[in-house]
Amino acid sequence: MKKIFFIGYTAAALFLAQSCATNPVTGKRQVALMSEDQELAMGKEADPQIVMQYGLYQNAELQNFITQKGREMVAVSHRPNIAYEFKIVDSDVLNAFAIPGYVYFTRGIMAHFNNEAEFAGVLGHEIGHITARHSVSQQSKAMLGQVGLIGAMVINPQLAQFGEAASQGLGLLFLKFGRDAERQSDQLGVEYSTKIGYDAAEMAGFFQTLERKGQASGAEELPNFLSTHPNPG
Repeated sequence: MKKIFFIGYTAAALFLAQSCATNPVTGKRQVALMSEDQELAMGKEADPQIVMQYGLYQNAELQNFITQKGREMVAVSHRPNIAYEFKIVDSDVLNAFAIPGYVYFTRGIMAHFNNEAEFAGVLGHEIGHITARHSVSQQSKAMLGQVGLIGAMVINPQLAQFGEAASQGLGLLFLKFGRDAERQSDQLGVEYSTKIGYDAAEMAGFFQTLERKGQASGAEELPNFLSTHPNPG
């Protein structure tokens, strides 16, 4: 059993070494169990589902505005080479979220921006999740967690009876971005919005608005697996 475990550990280590990629933002190597093409395909597959579930808010002027600002910001970002789409979903919930290649604002959040600088800060934050490949990082962690769970059940078959519950628990653990990812996206939001001429200090004030409005309304949030602001505070 020890020999099998050692061989498995060595194979896993080799696999991880071959599955590392350079993060576009930090320039450091990180585990990435999917290529850039796979990452963007994941976003492209999810987008129609999001649009179908929430619908699009039909306002040509507003749509043109967020597309223009999005393109300006992408041009100064760490991943200007990939295609992005910017959309307004028809929900009154105050939220914004991102998946690879797509940034979404709710009509609710668009109604509460006091100025363009606040919008630019949130836009930069969401683009930051994409440029830093946070979705890839979360997916990789989830996949590694599943591999570890399977390995544990092989070594100790008695754990198999808890396999389904544990697997669901791992899935829930990696549905939303962690504090480090949110903090990094905040920093990128400051960087990107500043580069296109906005006062990044406005972003902090708007996050306070989000928290205050959320507590006052008690409105149901978008599902956590879509929300990059599960807790604006």
